[in-house]
Amino acid sequence: MSRLESSSPLSLSNTCWIPSSTGTYTTFEGFYPEQRYNSQSADALTASFDIFTPLQSRTSAKIRPGTFVVFALSTAELAQEYPEDSDDYRKICQYTPGRYLGLVTSVFARWNEDDGSTVEDVIVHFVSKYTPQHSMVANHFMPIFPVNNTVPADSSALHTSILFPWIDHKQWTTLGVRLRVCQTNPSALVFELCNEDFEHFEDKAGKDYGQLESLDAPLDDEAKATLARLFVAPFALPAEIWFDIRNHPDIKEPSCFLEDVDSLESIIAGCMPRDHESSALDKEWKT
Repeated sequence: MSRLESSSPLSLSNTCWIPSSTGTYTTFEGFYPEQRYNSQSADALTASFDIFTPLQSRTSAKIRPGTFVVFALSTAELAQEYPEDSDDYRKICQYTPGRYLGLVTSVFARWNEDDGSTVEDVIVHFVSKYTPQHSMVANHFMPIFPVNNTVPADSSALHTSILFPWIDHKQWTTLGVRLRVCQTNPSALVFELCNEDFEHFEDKAGKDYGQLESLDAPLDDEAKATLARLFVAPFALPAEIWFDIRNHPDIKEPSCFLEDVDSLESIIAGCMPRDHESSALDKEWKT
């Protein structure tokens, strides 16, 4: 029996874990539905993703907070849970997940003293060409320099040590994902926020998270569930990470990340993929 099959399902609580500048977590309750990932196979998937003990907050030599990365779900890591000659292994390997752009805002690592290996989680907040589409988080972003003249004069754009390779991208402050780093692709060219600008991001994110704690959102259950899935979860998803964020021709928007999760959930559960064309996600996030 594979490790995934023998793992008990992860029970998700009605809380969202919020990274803070001190490397600790706080929570706010009451906004989230019982199931953040709403397909029937979510428990099996998250159980396989979060099988490690809690990690300590610590800066890693591999990835530093304030670094922009491109990331994708690691099908190679998921496939290792199954025999190489199985249909499950083949189906997972055949799936091609999208690549996404984000800012590493927290790093959590556990060192294994026996073999010197490191298990590493990172919190990544999404970067997008667009502002968040849900009204309650519509202003939860910061522009990344370079920007055009349409940016309001009072907006403080984030600056990078090396000029950011795209114009008019937005750094989201409250929506992101926790990733288990399974494979990294190093580069001599790394795009990082200037120190002062990372502090500005933390300040803005702290204010935005604070607003969410006291917000009485007038959202229906479906919209609330959709939005909740884009907040940082208390479990980690296995991922491959690229440090050179250039030369990725088809970086996808955050809503597509949810589709990747749903598709892999379906594969692992032995189900047919969901019809995303008719899902609420597309209706909410289509630009």
